[in-house]
Amino acid sequence: MMNPLRRLLIPLLLTSALAPAAHAQGRPEVAGNWLVRVAAPQPFSVVLSVDEHGGVLTPRAMSRQQTIVPTSAARTDSGFVVAATAWGGEHALDVAVRGDSLRGSWSTAGQAPAPASGVRLPRETLAPLTGTAVFDSVVHVLERHFYDPGYNGADWARLVAQARPRVAAARSDGEAYAVISGLLRAIGTSHLNFTAVPRVPSPAPANTAAPRAPATAAPSVSWQVLSPSLGYLRIASFEPSGAALVPEVARMDSAFAEMAALPAIVIDLRGNEGGSVDLAYRLGQHLQRVPVPAGYFVVRQGYDARGMRAAAALDTATVPALPTDGSVTGAMLGQAVYAAGGAAMLYIGGGIARPYAGRIAVLTDENTGSAAEAVAAMLQEARGAVVVGERTAGAMLSSADVMVAPGWRLRYPAMDYRTAAGRRVEGDGVAPDVPAPTADRAALLRAAAQALRVPPP
Repeated sequence: MMNPLRRLLIPLLLTSALAPAAHAQGRPEVAGNWLVRVAAPQPFSVVLSVDEHGGVLTPRAMSRQQTIVPTSAARTDSGFVVAATAWGGEHALDVAVRGDSLRGSWSTAGQAPAPASGVRLPRETLAPLTGTAVFDSVVHVLERHFYDPGYNGADWARLVAQARPRVAAARSDGEAYAVISGLLRAIGTSHLNFTAVPRVPSPAPANTAAPRAPATAAPSVSWQVLSPSLGYLRIASFEPSGAALVPEVARMDSAFAEMAALPAIVIDLRGNEGGSVDLAYRLGQHLQRVPVPAGYFVVRQGYDARGMRAAAALDTATVPALPTDGSVTGAMLGQAVYAAGGAAMLYIGGGIARPYAGRIAVLTDENTGSAAEAVAAMLQEARGAVVVGERTAGAMLSSADVMVAPGWRLRYPAMDYRTAAGRRVEGDGVAPDVPAPTADRAALLRAAAQALRVPPP
């Protein structure tokens, strides 16, 4: 049976392809770089490059919203229509173009279309990717700061030599972007992407008489006492830092105060894509009476100074410890590792008079990533926690962002991470002690309760 979205999209594409040539003369110009905003229940925006060569329309997403992958496109009498995959489903962007603006809808099978609007990006908002200036800037940053001198086993020199003439010959930003992105994918590492971040003012609201209050973000920390034997702590993200960290620390403190006497707790890290070490540090204080090694970080300087090609070659006995008083925040972690000679061990724990002493299970899934994976591994090693669920994402590196040209940001892995026992999480993930499907929360909690030797909730 044909997908409903395909039934909607195929006639649009066919109508566009078969339209009489006479209509083409009056069609608007659609090629260029567009900032498209979609007013879905969870709004998002994407920078879309639309190329047209030989009558063929080629769309490419060039922004952080890389879950959107355009698959085909065609002109319509009033604009263009794009088919895309995103978040595991099929979608269609159908827009009318008027000059340097567009308006239309984002359609998802089985859901009401969401309004879409956008503007053609002025040339000054994005440095041109055609030519090799931006490409060379990307290469320069990675050759100086990419954490691994062996580029994760990739033949970096050959990849660069192959990509540079292709970028030089690119006819549009979209073509050049595809080459640069392909170069980065060939390294096969997490925390490495190149994205468009144009500075374009948001459109003024149509009705300013009654401005809406800003949306309040859902808290990262929540908890529940499931039974006299079992507590539940949900950490949706380790992202909060600075001022945003204060209420989350307070919530975590309240959670452990309420669950202090319970024999066991479940810490749910499913879908937690990581963030900073700040909230993780507070969690460790609640679970460890004294500071314990949580893992070590190595930067390019650390590799070069020791003549290493892999962090596994590092003798952990020679790795200096970072301060254990909590003074090394997430924002300062990289600087502290550099100051320690390029490699340093992070310690977590201590500072709370009566930390939680009961048994712990950690729930993980394939979307548990980065700092959340490090927390799961640390609790598994240092606290004897039982990991229940699925193998984690295998995306644990510490990254940095740099603007390599106006409108273009490169995110790259600046530090490798290994657990205190020397396990590498990047590429491998954290394997569960108790494999279990993660979609059914009740079944997952029963499996965790059994592993913790307490009655199921």
